Amino acid sequence: GQKTHSWVLGVSECSVQIVGFRGQSVTLPCSYDIYHHGALSVCWGRGDLPNSGCNRQIIALDGQTVRKNTRLSSRYQLLGPLDQGDVSLTILNLKDEDAGRYGCRVEVTGWFNDEKYHIDLVINQGKKRPNLGSTE
Repeated sequence: GQKTHSWVLGVSECSVQIVGFRGQSVTLPCSYDIYHHGALSVCWGRGDLPNSGCNRQIIALDGQTVRKNTRLSSRYQLLGPLDQGDVSLTILNLKDEDAGRYGCRVEVTGWFNDEKYHIDLVINQGKKRPNLGSTE
């Protein structure tokens, strides 16, 4: 039989959809086993994750320290607990343009060991009051 190098596909990947409400905050989940790996570097970006690093990076951290000059906006917060490997991204005061795909990459040492998570964020306009006077 043919030997297939399935180890290349051994990248841990999954995607999840999260719904947020405009003007509120939302948390996009991402975490890793800090007790097993120790503190790792993590980056968050928009869109699909490339082969290394993050596209359109919005924040990055080394262990429990946000990398200097990587936080694109004060609306992006890593509220942790970082010391437990919780690197979920909280976005404050959601705007329509926040909708779309986000990627969280946990840089695990070794080839193809990075953990990659994709989150698709949907922005809900909030509860619209029924407009009784309209004739739509």
